[in-house]
Amino acid sequence: MGKSKSDSSVRRRRLGPEERREQILAAALPCFARRGYEGTGTRDLARAAGITEPILYRHFDGKAGLFRAVLERVGERLAATVELPLEGVRGTQARLKALGAALPKILEVHRDELRVLNSASMVHEEPEILAAAAACAQRVGQVLAQAFRGSGLRRGVKAETAGFLLLQMGMGASTLHPLDLPEMEPATYTDRAIRALLHGIAAG
Repeated sequence: MGKSKSDSSVRRRRLGPEERREQILAAALPCFARRGYEGTGTRDLARAAGITEPILYRHFDGKAGLFRAVLERVGERLAATVELPLEGVRGTQARLKALGAALPKILEVHRDELRVLNSASMVHEEPEILAAAAACAQRVGQVLAQAFRGSGLRRGVKAETAGFLLLQMGMGASTLHPLDLPEMEPATYTDRAIRALLHGIAAG
């Protein structure tokens, strides 16, 4: 007797390699964000993705390979995220203000991505992890630097300096954001910080 249509509809659909890879990446990001690289095991990662460890190893070169792939995805997302508020905005001052206005939402929506990048910078005994973290940060910093090429910066301030200063500030903000410091209340602190930046790097 054949299986009924209802029986077949509840069977778990077999995922193709790309779909399975995406499933594992999506599950791994919050795991690494919560526990960091060193605190997350392959058993944790496999359980989060609903697979076995052998299947994980079939798609990634162990925990390190998966973490590097997550960092690459983090770089893609953060680069696209900082580009979005700059679209159609012209001028250094206007772009700084646009980034400042977008920062609180970026810190909230991309909390996991920022935590993963921050934690990756502390994996000193794994040169390949540090290299992947550097590539991730470099990608975001270059997007910010590109936004400030041309006129609008103070004499002697390079676009790369402005871009990577903003990256440094954003990463610092992502570390302190969960602490809810009253001195850094988003409604007022972001505006004051942007005014300080305008005074320091933007032409008058």
